[in-house]
Amino acid sequence: MSHIMNFYDYVHDFPLLYAVIFAVLIPFGIMIAGYLIGLLGEAIALLASLFVDPWLVLNIINSLFFPGVMIHEMSHAFFAIITGAYVKEIALFKRDPETNSLGHVIFYARGNYVIRALQNVFISSAPMYIGAVVTYGAFTAAFGLPYLPTGLRVFAGYIGCAMFYHMTMSPADVKVYMKGVHIFMALVFVVTLVLRLVHVL
Repeated sequence: MSHIMNFYDYVHDFPLLYAVIFAVLIPFGIMIAGYLIGLLGEAIALLASLFVDPWLVLNIINSLFFPGVMIHEMSHAFFAIITGAYVKEIALFKRDPETNSLGHVIFYARGNYVIRALQNVFISSAPMYIGAVVTYGAFTAAFGLPYLPTGLRVFAGYIGCAMFYHMTMSPADVKVYMKGVHIFMALVFVVTLVLRLVHVL
């Protein structure tokens, strides 16, 4: 831990290097976090498939945790609307036989090149942000608020599990994310550098 702190202190003295590291860590950290959460979900499904048919396990999990699917897709739609993209279709219960997903959102980025790139980044990764908030709030209610009725705490825990399982970025989400990640990295670099130079960071 001390080595990490020493490295941070060293990098902190070089604003350009500091900004470059943040510009790489933040955009790709979002994808890595989503990937790791996805691996955890796959590991759980894999364990269950030792006893039940894998196809059945996947369908049971997707159906059981359908609130997570709804919030996942609505997150895409919400960020599309607030960033100015055009939402063509929102499907919450339309299974794709190829990907086995239960829903999707079709949108078209609008505006200049930079705006379109940032729309692609934030819309595609929206379930990570909304999912983190929902999961944290649900688990806090389930385990941190003992005065809540048992039924509500169980329901909150269920919503937390459903959202956690579905807050990952799908392969299609990652593909859209990569369309604008270079602009996002540049934005993070500029903002981080400015904040570092004025001693906010």
